[in-house]
Amino acid sequence: MQTPSGVEMVRIPAGWFEMGSTKGMEDERPVHRVWVDSFWMDRYEVVQSQFREFQIPDPSQFKDPNFPVVRANWTDAAIHYCNERSLAEGLEPCYDETTLECNFQANGYRLPTEAEWEYACRAGTSTEYSFGNNAARLGEYAWFVRNSGGTVHPVGLKEPNPWGLFDMHGNVAEWCHDRYGADYYSSMGVPPMNTGKARPEPAEGMPVLREVRNPRGPAAGSERVVRGGGWNSSAESCRSAYRVSDPAIDDTCLANDAVGFRCVRNAPSQAAETEAVAAAKPTPKTRTAFVYDDVYLEHETTPGHPESPQRLVAIVEHLKKSGLYSEVVHLRPVTASRRWIETVHTAEYIDRARRSCAEGRAYLDCLDMPICERSYDVAVMAVGGVLAAVDAVMEGKVTNAFCAVRPPGHHAVSDQALGFCMFNNVAIGTCYVQQKYHLPRVLIVDWDIHHGNGTQAAFYDDPNVLYFSTHQWPFYPGTGSALETGRGAGTDSTMNFPLPRGTGDSEIIKIFEGKLRRAALAFAPDFVFISAGFDAHEGDLLGSMNVTTEGFARLTRIVKEIATQCCQGRLVATLEGGYRLEDLAASVEAHLRVLME
Repeated sequence: MQTPSGVEMVRIPAGWFEMGSTKGMEDERPVHRVWVDSFWMDRYEVVQSQFREFQIPDPSQFKDPNFPVVRANWTDAAIHYCNERSLAEGLEPCYDETTLECNFQANGYRLPTEAEWEYACRAGTSTEYSFGNNAARLGEYAWFVRNSGGTVHPVGLKEPNPWGLFDMHGNVAEWCHDRYGADYYSSMGVPPMNTGKARPEPAEGMPVLREVRNPRGPAAGSERVVRGGGWNSSAESCRSAYRVSDPAIDDTCLANDAVGFRCVRNAPSQAAETEAVAAAKPTPKTRTAFVYDDVYLEHETTPGHPESPQRLVAIVEHLKKSGLYSEVVHLRPVTASRRWIETVHTAEYIDRARRSCAEGRAYLDCLDMPICERSYDVAVMAVGGVLAAVDAVMEGKVTNAFCAVRPPGHHAVSDQALGFCMFNNVAIGTCYVQQKYHLPRVLIVDWDIHHGNGTQAAFYDDPNVLYFSTHQWPFYPGTGSALETGRGAGTDSTMNFPLPRGTGDSEIIKIFEGKLRRAALAFAPDFVFISAGFDAHEGDLLGSMNVTTEGFARLTRIVKEIATQCCQGRLVATLEGGYRLEDLAASVEAHLRVLME
């Protein structure tokens, strides 16, 4: 979101997190579980040009319009800048200029509480830094004493955290609203609350003694809290949980010329937003995009091959006969930039795929990937279909989309074609959502009868992608056991449910209603993809499961409800398998009808 003042902000979702650290300083203990309501936060620290817009004298030592403002005391940040920015946008100021008290119910700008700042900094992680525990990587995300050259730097030059916030671990430390208390965490004395809300279990070895909601610091105290580390900070003081009082009186930490700030403002609850929209105008019918182009028929496979152009011909003809074809929003694919394909696949593999097709070879990498001269170009357009769908959803042109593309994608790994798949359409779409739209948390639901080994591999150590798969077991490609749950920071972000031959609607729906819904709501995705393979259908040529057309409709409804609850309905489904033409076409129709509800 860009504010009327021209400041870019990120919406931070409501949720639980573990605040503090058992490994850090005494004032970071004990760890306590905190609930934070949703709020908007400046993507970058307030820069000098923004500060000067409101005729506030710029106290910064290092002068540059794109540098963060530094040496601004707490009063200038809170009372002057936040209030002036609120008034300029017609919002209610949060701060009383006489008492310095904050009205947290006002809709204007204020400084973040300690809890809000740490929650935003962690961005869904529980490690020492938002990128993990390895301090050697700090230079990728922050300017600190080892790489700053003794000066502040323009905002946004380093990597953002998983929620798209820049410079949270360094450049300049940042004022929080709260007054500082060294024993504040240990003196809260708040018993655990029975809130009824889903929340994650504490990390191993991390005792959680208390639960609180929206804490706002001690009631009194002469010093304010500073968070985040600055250009002259050690790696230790750039950790997510590190806290310090006014650095002017603490020469072991920061100096005033390394302290700045950023603003937050309240975000209405999803229920309140929905109510406001409903009151303003009638709720429109969901607009669903159907991505298709005849170019997808130009990828020719060997005679009798199950992944044939006739799959899409059957879908389109069936939708026209049913009348549904005229009710969807038709989207054409774009030619995907190589930049986006390289987010998942190696340059060497992309070149090999292009060259193999251009040279007229019969197969790429293996016998289950037959190709023709046009296959590479078609595969690029398959990726482009998914990217076009994401753009349409993000731009508000449609609510969700189904991509009738081929070749499919979920078996393709970074450097090899597998299982009829050349490029991993959903994995590339996920990186596109994360990098272009700064939506870090993506849920991928894969109900194809074959395990999506390529998608799993792409995000196996990524805590910001929740990959959920149901599939026949044992079966091609041999991956997807229940023991495959992720690696490193991504542990428990992969959920596999291998199912025996003959599994039908009731068993798979139970898994979706129980395991998927609970995990997804706790994960709170910003975007949802479905690898929509329909080869688990009871009549399919390749599989041995018994999901019905109505079963696929029910699975669609569950995933759509998750997207509606967590991320304003943002959902893109992409065709994977499904090889008995009449069953495939009927299942796609049922899938689309639920998306259009």
